[in-house]
Amino acid sequence: MSTYRPLTASSLIDYLATHPALAARLGGEAASWTAREVSDGNLNTVFIVSGPAGSMCCKQSLPYVRVDPAWAMPLERNLFEARWMQSVTGAVGHQIPALYHLDEGLFLIVMENLATHHVLRTALIAGTAPAGFAARIGEFVGRTGFATSWRALPFEDVHALRDVFSRNLALTRITVDLVLTDPYQNDCARNRWLSPELDDVVASIQSDASLHAAVERLQERFLSTGQALLHGDLHTGSVMINGDDVRVIDGEFSLYGPIGFDIGMFIANLVMNACAQPEHDEWMRDEITLLWSGFKRAYLGAWKAPGAKGDLGALTGNQPESAEYARFFQQVMHDAAGFAGLEMIRRTIGFAQIDDYDSAPDRQSQVEARRRALTTGRGLIQRAGQTGTIETFLDHI
Repeated sequence: MSTYRPLTASSLIDYLATHPALAARLGGEAASWTAREVSDGNLNTVFIVSGPAGSMCCKQSLPYVRVDPAWAMPLERNLFEARWMQSVTGAVGHQIPALYHLDEGLFLIVMENLATHHVLRTALIAGTAPAGFAARIGEFVGRTGFATSWRALPFEDVHALRDVFSRNLALTRITVDLVLTDPYQNDCARNRWLSPELDDVVASIQSDASLHAAVERLQERFLSTGQALLHGDLHTGSVMINGDDVRVIDGEFSLYGPIGFDIGMFIANLVMNACAQPEHDEWMRDEITLLWSGFKRAYLGAWKAPGAKGDLGALTGNQPESAEYARFFQQVMHDAAGFAGLEMIRRTIGFAQIDDYDSAPDRQSQVEARRRALTTGRGLIQRAGQTGTIETFLDHI
């Protein structure tokens, strides 16, 4: 295991040359390899290394937030991403990049380079995303949600996994602060919004006691409900697409929590894109419907299949019809609606906002898009408990 040091393009090539399996993937001699930094997120350094035979993506943690060196960050977050990849690959296979190598001392992941893929958020903004992508995301959440749950695994195995991911404290703290708390506090320096146009709606959100009570119920669900291993940051920037090939990346925020959190986060980003680009509205509703049906199909299919070893669901999983199916999916939808609302508000007035809003043609349109998102998000949070079906969800947006 290596001793930690931040890698540069040249030192990374030197490192890869000492690992025969990785060198063979690149082919040729190290002198013929190229390493190009493509870091564009907040947390890590990312390089694409190419050689005569192929290429790979190399991702290393830094001891601080990349865009703010004063914000210290534990290095082990990449270890959780690798553990997440190892934990879900059996359920989803090619829906995530292949993991080639993990160096726990360097906090370095080497994985498949999705060179032919594009970031879904970029494709949505450009209007080039292929129809039907959301069904693949729904299937992904359904497969991982079941495979890491008490229905698929004996409780001893679930507790072992939960023990691993319960240590992902630094990134879970980011979620608790940035998604679940900061936007509702009027003295949080990390909040920002288009001012003065949105001052009135932000002040209303930050002073609404009934809304805050609903947010607190979602905080409780997030912190106390360990249904399955979540991706933890599933948005349109965490998905790569190439036609029908849809891959989920960046699982470093992984933790055990309510399945509706991942679903709600992803749906929220679709809705915000439609707020900024109203011409996408009908198409986006179709994608949200496909996401939900893909999730239900994948999860229910695994639940009904024989051979599950879990300590939950054995009494109902082999029955053709069960009230438990309806109860479970209704609860997931309650959660998804509420967490979608939280994501819409945080991406509009909190830290780490989205580029989709900038696709609106002028400032007034951008203000209107954000106002729509805030109004919709607020309504979803307040009506989460009454949102039990996808049809009701679509009515609320």
